[in-house]
Amino acid sequence: MRKTLWLGMPVVMATLAGCASGVTVPDAHRDTKPAVRALEGFSVELSPQAKAQLPSNIQFDVDALTRAMDRAFATRNLVAADGDYRLKVVITDIRVRSTFNAVMWGFMAGDDHVNGDGFIHPKGDDSRVHEFKIKTSYALGGFAGGQDSTRMDWMYEEFAKKTADYLAKKRDTRS
Repeated sequence: MRKTLWLGMPVVMATLAGCASGVTVPDAHRDTKPAVRALEGFSVELSPQAKAQLPSNIQFDVDALTRAMDRAFATRNLVAADGDYRLKVVITDIRVRSTFNAVMWGFMAGDDHVNGDGFIHPKGDDSRVHEFKIKTSYALGGFAGGQDSTRMDWMYEEFAKKTADYLAKKRDTRS
């Protein structure tokens, strides 16, 4: 029994540490609470650092992330023609492991991640009324968890879902 417990613990720990995502708000923006009814639209851009990381992370596709966000926002009715704010998402950090490293080494090869900053602007104005950070990481491996499409699709969808959840919560609680 004790031997089985010791053998099972690393598997459980690796599974729990495999995928993570979340939204945080910098201290300077904790008290900014715009009443976001709906977004007029959104954009996804790459920071200079993320652009510099692209040659080493060719599997990353900003258009695929934008499409995932569009779907997530549509299911939450977050974008409307008469929206009162715009969202600008700036991807700040990208890391995508090679398929070999993801399959062979799994979480020991580090994680894949997509991190970004969200900025809420009033319609027709470039001033920021609120900002937040989105982080998504994936560290599972093996044959199924190491495939590029599996990892990247999960990260795009999770990044989009966390962003949509955060915006919907701001809209629904007006906080």
